[in-house]
Amino acid sequence: MHHTPNPPAKPNLTAQICKLLFIGLIVLPINSLWVVDTGITGHGVNFTRVSLFMNAIFLIFVLSLISPWLKCYVPRFALDSSDMVLIYVMLCVSSAIAGHDMIQRLFPLIGHAFYFAAPENEWQELFHRYVPYWLVVTDKSVLAGYYKDRGTFYDNTFYVAEYFNAWLIPCLAWCTVIIALLICMLGINLLVRKHWTAHERLTYPLAQIPLDIINNGPRLFKTRLIWIGFALSVAFNLINGIHTLFPVAPSIFYGRYLLSQYFTAKPWNALGWIPIEFHPFAIGLAFFMPLDLSFSCWFFYWFWRIERVVGTTFSGGSMLAGFPFTWEQSIGTCAAILFMTLWGLRFTGREILQSFFGMRTTTQSIGDQRHEIMENRAEMRRYRWAVFSIFASVSYLIGFCYVAGMSVWVSGVFFLIFFGLSTVVTRIRVEAGYPMHDFAFRPEDIVVTGFGTQAVGPTSLTLFSYLHFFTYAHRSNPQPHQLEAFRLADRMNLSINGMLIAGILIATVVGSIAACWAYLHTAYQYQGSTWPGWPIFNRLQNWLSYPRGTDVKSLIFMGGGFGIGLGFLIMRRLFIWWPFHPAGYVIGGTWSLNLLWFSIFISWLTKLIILRFGGLKLYRQASAFFIGLVLGEFVTASFWGVIGTILGQATYRFI
Repeated sequence: MHHTPNPPAKPNLTAQICKLLFIGLIVLPINSLWVVDTGITGHGVNFTRVSLFMNAIFLIFVLSLISPWLKCYVPRFALDSSDMVLIYVMLCVSSAIAGHDMIQRLFPLIGHAFYFAAPENEWQELFHRYVPYWLVVTDKSVLAGYYKDRGTFYDNTFYVAEYFNAWLIPCLAWCTVIIALLICMLGINLLVRKHWTAHERLTYPLAQIPLDIINNGPRLFKTRLIWIGFALSVAFNLINGIHTLFPVAPSIFYGRYLLSQYFTAKPWNALGWIPIEFHPFAIGLAFFMPLDLSFSCWFFYWFWRIERVVGTTFSGGSMLAGFPFTWEQSIGTCAAILFMTLWGLRFTGREILQSFFGMRTTTQSIGDQRHEIMENRAEMRRYRWAVFSIFASVSYLIGFCYVAGMSVWVSGVFFLIFFGLSTVVTRIRVEAGYPMHDFAFRPEDIVVTGFGTQAVGPTSLTLFSYLHFFTYAHRSNPQPHQLEAFRLADRMNLSINGMLIAGILIATVVGSIAACWAYLHTAYQYQGSTWPGWPIFNRLQNWLSYPRGTDVKSLIFMGGGFGIGLGFLIMRRLFIWWPFHPAGYVIGGTWSLNLLWFSIFISWLTKLIILRFGGLKLYRQASAFFIGLVLGEFVTASFWGVIGTILGQATYRFI
């Protein structure tokens, strides 16, 4: 196939650098402030709780609408597809850092253990001596403004020199951790990208919507179905948003309907909390999930609950504590997914060795020989950079933890588990496209389960509490967004070298600093959050007060989950009709599926009917409607976020 080279980069290099600097220094801090403000004040929905960040989709949607106007009237400021991809990727990376499971969890931990220490909880005697003081703020007079006082934009206690200086060193220290984490994730993505995209042909369902907006915007927006879906979703959210501000106004499917209210007697009360909620964005996103994965999600949601009923029935009402060990089985299944992922990458490992020892692969097509050699060389350079970045960043993280007091073996195991889980989360996302991935598989809990608290030691346990901010649920995990950036570049024939990687790195550095500033600015203005400080330090108090050994029972169920996950993967390879996916087994036990199972079921059933009776042609036509559902809810959520930020009051939060 004839390859058309991209235009030379040199003539546009200055313009590209200016765009990067403008986005990095102007747009990203504003975006971080918006994400933090809606996240911790309740002024709007938390943009980063769902898989596809609402604020990023909203901004590229607006840009795609005004782009034709810019080309006609202000061509100098017109945005092409490469600009749009760069803006979207940098917004996603910076939003992830400022997001719900990153910065918004870090700052409530930095001062909590010292501000709320009291004789009753004995925190000072238990673990204050294990805390590295250069990672925290201990001065209660500084923390008083964070937890109690409310200033104004012009009288904000954070900008007092004493307070600013108290936060400066901890912020810089934690920024280096975040930057190292994202560089390692970027290296991992560069290693798996080619195999997952070219060899396994994963579909990247969540990348489809930004891809359509950026690549097919003018044509897509001429489709009637997209505006029907958009209008329905906007109407739904506008009516409920007005109801939130004025309760006398009507609402539509506002709140949740509890199905569990009908199951109050034993053994059916073991089903637990079962809400029914209606979310247009989840219906829209789930439509792009593979049918077997959307089926597996809602099927295993009910499977886990029925398993509780069976356990209660056969145990005479005294079910084994922790049964059915959803957390443990899910971790085992994640380990199986990781194992099969690494097994599939064995040939990539050979290419990595070739990149270091200078060996070349042979080409099969004489006509494309020159192009293939150039592609191979570029890929080999990426492999070398990836390996170096992983080695350097992990070495820094382990060294950082060692200086902070953590044992080297503990930090090594901790980060090995974390990056393994992060890769599994990325794999599940790019294969399944689940609308809200909250995988609460914390590596610190896995380490304690496997080795016990006494083997880990009190200093390492204490530092675990501060590392919790990036391990909790992976909702704001940046790694999937980095990989989807490469997918967008591949689909639009853009180079993943140079500007794209530079954009990711700039968003990482600037986004880390901007997120710290945004959080402190907002917290000192509206009062900082104490969550998740209480549960995390209560957990640490429990670890130190009641030492425990290896949890053999949990390890057995992890092994069982590994066997189940491996069995599912093998069956999928042997039998094309096999309906169950191990990713669905994991997702079925997550908390977020309580909110989304009904919407996913509706989407699965709709897609099944469309494919059964209308085929691929009708599916492609209908997809515009479901994109409209997603856009409508995200645009309206962003609108309410802007209104809430301007008015300084809570607005409609649909999730």
